[in-house]
Parts: sequence; structure tokens; C-alpha cells
Amino acid sequence: MNPMLRVLVGIALVVGPSAGECADDNAAVGAPTYLARLRNDITALVGPAICANLVNCRIAALGVNACGGPAEHIAYSWRSTDRAALDTKIAEYNIALEDAQKRGYPVSACTSSPEPVAACVNGRCVLPAGR
Repeated sequence: MNPMLRVLVGIALVVGPSAGECADDNAAVGAPTYLARLRNDITALVGPAICANLVNCRIAALGVNACGGPAEHIAYSWRSTDRAALDTKIAEYNIALEDAQKRGYPVSACTSSPEPVAACVNGRCVLPAGR
């Protein structure tokens, strides 16, 4: 992740419009709720992931596993997704997840798998099962 983006997102988490919540409080106490909200925001940004063909589809890494790699990948469409907003929200999610894991939130298993390949199926970017 771009170090400058990480710093900016970290600052936004601490001073952002969180109605008095501190990033540490979110990670320690309300981590599941906070992470679920961020994950829902990411899903909303991806939206229907509309594609005409495979060229429209992209892959983004999400989360952090025990080895430091991504916990999962998501498919999105560059045609229908605001990439800057998605990158910012993913960075926010990843930082919050790392902080929560440092405070005892369960870490996903250490797995090393190749980056999946997206597909355009029925007009939507998807990650085919079994790839």
C-alpha cells in the first residue's frame, strides 16, 4: 500500500467525522461492527460491477491474513466504480483490521494463493469459484 495513502487514511481515522469515536476504540471494542460497516461501504462502492467484457474488470486485495498477504480479493469494474473512493475505503478497512488484530481480533489463516483472475459473466465482474 502506498505509504502516503496509509498515513492519510490513518489521520482520517483518528480525526475524521467519527462522532467522538477514536480509531482505537473501534478496533478494540467495536471491531466487528466497525469492520462490517467498512466492508458494507466497500461492497456499496463496487456496486453491480458492470462489464461489457473482461477488459472492464479489475481485482482488489482486501484485508490482511496472518502472513501479511490479503485475506480476500474482490472484483470490481473500472467502468462503474470510483477507483479513488474504493482505494481509500479499502485502505481504511485494512488499517482498521490490522489495528483490531493487534488488539486480539481473530486473524485469518496464513494462506498463500495466487491472485485470482476476474471474469465478466452476465454483464458483471466476478471471481469465478475454483480459480
